[in-house]
Amino acid sequence: MGVSPETTYLHNLHMKDERLKRVFIIEDNEMHSMMLDYLLSKDESFNITRFKSGEECIQKLNLKPDLIILDYSLPGMDGLETFKQIKKIDPDIPVVVVTENKSNSLATQFLARGAYDYILKEPNAFNRVKNSVEVVFVHLAKKQYLSGMRRTIIVVGAFIFLIVLSSLISYFVFKHY
Repeated sequence: MGVSPETTYLHNLHMKDERLKRVFIIEDNEMHSMMLDYLLSKDESFNITRFKSGEECIQKLNLKPDLIILDYSLPGMDGLETFKQIKKIDPDIPVVVVTENKSNSLATQFLARGAYDYILKEPNAFNRVKNSVEVVFVHLAKKQYLSGMRRTIIVVGAFIFLIVLSSLISYFVFKHY
C-alpha cells in the first residue's frame, strides 16, 4: 500500500528541515511583535526576523523570507505600500496581514493584490495567525512536492523517449544489414 502525496508533503512539512523557514514579522507595536515571535517560536522550524517598519523589511528581502506577517499601521511607509513593494520585488512571497484596521475596502485591496490572509487584531487573532501560517506552509510544501513530482515525470518521460528512440534507430540500422 503506497503513501498518499498529501501524507508525504504533510510529513515533510513537520520534519526537521536542513533550512529553517524564514518568517519576517513587520510590526511596530513591540508587544504584538513579541507575541507573534513567541507564538511562532514554539515551532522550532522557524527563523524569525522582526522589523518595526516596512522600509527595514524591504532592505532585507534579499534574505528570501518564506512568509511575511505584515501590520498595516506602520511608521513611514504604511502596510499597503510595503506590501506593494514586497510584491514588486518578489511576487511569490506569501504575506499575511494582521491589523487593527477594520476597513472592508482595505481588506479587499490587500486580498485583491494577493495577500494570503487579512486578520483583524481581535481576541482570536493570534490563533488565526498560527492557523494561517500553518496553511501557508502546507500549501508551500504541497507546491514543492508537486514540483518535484513534475521533474520526476519529465526525467522518466525523457528516459523512456530515449529508450524508444534508440530502439527504433537500432531496428532501422540492423534491418538494413
